[in-house]
Amino acid sequence: MEKRCKICGLPEHYAKIKFDEKGVCNYCNFYLENQKFLEDSEKLEKIFQEKMEAAKRKAKENGSKYDCLVGFSGGKDSTYIIRQLKEKYGMRVLALTFQNAFATEYGRKNIENALQKIHVDHITFSMNDKELRKMYTTCVNMLHNFCAVCFHYMHYYSYLFAGQNGIPIIVNGRTKGQMWQAALEKRLLEPFETSHSLLEFEHQMFHGLEEKLQKHGKVDYLEDVRAEAISYFAYHDVSEEETMRTLEESIGWTRSKRGHEDCYAHAMAEHMSILKRGFPIRQGELAVEVRRGKMTIEEMDRILKQDVGLYSVVPEETKQQFEDRIQRK
Repeated sequence: MEKRCKICGLPEHYAKIKFDEKGVCNYCNFYLENQKFLEDSEKLEKIFQEKMEAAKRKAKENGSKYDCLVGFSGGKDSTYIIRQLKEKYGMRVLALTFQNAFATEYGRKNIENALQKIHVDHITFSMNDKELRKMYTTCVNMLHNFCAVCFHYMHYYSYLFAGQNGIPIIVNGRTKGQMWQAALEKRLLEPFETSHSLLEFEHQMFHGLEEKLQKHGKVDYLEDVRAEAISYFAYHDVSEEETMRTLEESIGWTRSKRGHEDCYAHAMAEHMSILKRGFPIRQGELAVEVRRGKMTIEEMDRILKQDVGLYSVVPEETKQQFEDRIQRK
């Protein structure tokens, strides 16, 4: 029988996992050592407010039209954050959408509806499609992953637009689970530290690979651009249900019938994760919620079992649509 963490249920084949003599994993021990600060909602809210006010002052100094930039997919997290920043914190928001050709009609309609109700400036951008497809193919063939490509280019252009427009802060919608699922040190981990460059920000996802890529000149990290990257949910304890209910009641947002409905390729990403790692994408994210006492191991297992059932086999139509998009040879 596979060994699992006594607290969060992570399996022994999870990346870089180690167990102590009590059967508790190193991810849980890191969290427990820092739990008091990580869960201090009042202190974290104060830190976030101070950062927003500092951004307003810096934007004014820069002569910028915007206080912050937010990547906008039409999903619940980015929509919620844009609304909160404008309505609660009085921020002048620039919303930015990456046209990667994986968008769905569901996502497009939610973006259109949100912009009619929230009233922020919005930019969509695309890039050289041949180059983009080449990167998708390389990542799929070498890493069995392609989400990292969207992640990189979304944040590359976020920093580029921020630099061009004097925007001092970039706010993203990563959840606590996404941020803390691989957390073993405080360096550049929110809310302990924030990133102020693209290179620093990508350290949180690539854990050293970004420095190797920079050293060999493989990636442009916009070294002259400085902007602080902030993850909204590192400072706010908002449940998924609360996020969706707030948007439904305030702007008539449409709830997804199936997770990540704003990206049709998500099923392929899940499928690749199951084949490569043996578990769905949100294994680590849900373990964080178990660690925090927000759900039980049994509840996590039920969700993961459902994901495995949904994504172990992907419909041929979806596979073909994905292959046609990236044009893999």
